[in-house]
Amino acid sequence: MKVGKLTKKDLINNYGALLAFITVIIVFSFISRGFFSGMNLENILVQSTSLGICAFGLTLVLMMGEIDLSYGGLIGLVGAVLAGMVKDGHSITFATFVCLAIALGSGLLTAILVVGLKLPSFLASVAVMFICMGAERVYNQGITTWIRDTSALSIVQAHIGPVPLPIFYLFLLFVVCSLIQTQTRMGQYIRAVGENADAVREAGIKVGLVKFLVFVAAGILFGFGGYIETLRIGAAVMYAGKQLLLFVLAACFLGTATFKAGKANFPGTLIGAFFLYTLMSGFTGLGLKFYLVPIAQGFILILAVAISSVRRGKIEQVQF
Repeated sequence: MKVGKLTKKDLINNYGALLAFITVIIVFSFISRGFFSGMNLENILVQSTSLGICAFGLTLVLMMGEIDLSYGGLIGLVGAVLAGMVKDGHSITFATFVCLAIALGSGLLTAILVVGLKLPSFLASVAVMFICMGAERVYNQGITTWIRDTSALSIVQAHIGPVPLPIFYLFLLFVVCSLIQTQTRMGQYIRAVGENADAVREAGIKVGLVKFLVFVAAGILFGFGGYIETLRIGAAVMYAGKQLLLFVLAACFLGTATFKAGKANFPGTLIGAFFLYTLMSGFTGLGLKFYLVPIAQGFILILAVAISSVRRGKIEQVQF
């Protein structure tokens, strides 16, 4: 049976994870008290902000067939420097520029290692992650730094009308990234490099330059994610990036099973980020012990991805 031009199997393959997400929301709305309240839904969106922003950066890299895990260290380093500078009396404007410079430097370093020195992106980005984690430890000596400056905190904790600023930042970046992907030549080049770099190179496009720019852009997005996370919680927690490391990966790969089976895409990544925090909120509301929440999340994610990946009786490997 066909629905329009799509068969039922096509709908399940491409939208199965999205349907699973909607199902989870409906189920939790009935069984978890207060889950569907406006305040709880707003909290889910706000908590998803840093994860979503970092996942957008990783999605860009995955689109061109590479991977970048440097955010696992960069998030914490940016947060530590931001909180430390504000605590020392520097203006939030100056601290913001320093954090931007650090994020840019991290992206440049990863790009140089991958494009210039031809190192595998996994190895290069993990090396940069460890460098950032070491620099973070040197800077803050392993101590959590709290931010008391209300003007700094207002950058994230304020509202535009009824909309919390983190949600505004998240959807603004989502629109920008989506437009780059779908409406610009650069977006076409990124996808083309991921699908067939040799053909792109033969067409006269500078593959190395495309990769270089994407790694730099990803570094800036990772840094901004760390910036938002630090101001959102009002503190720089040691190794904050480690806490988001697997969540960002999960959001991106869940996104590949949401709209375009096997391909990284921004709408899917956004839904993936919301999905993870929706599960966490729902299970917490049910009173599930904190150490059991990841187990429950894992089983539901396996089910969601399996539903979207089953074709001709087998589960296909997600490509990136």
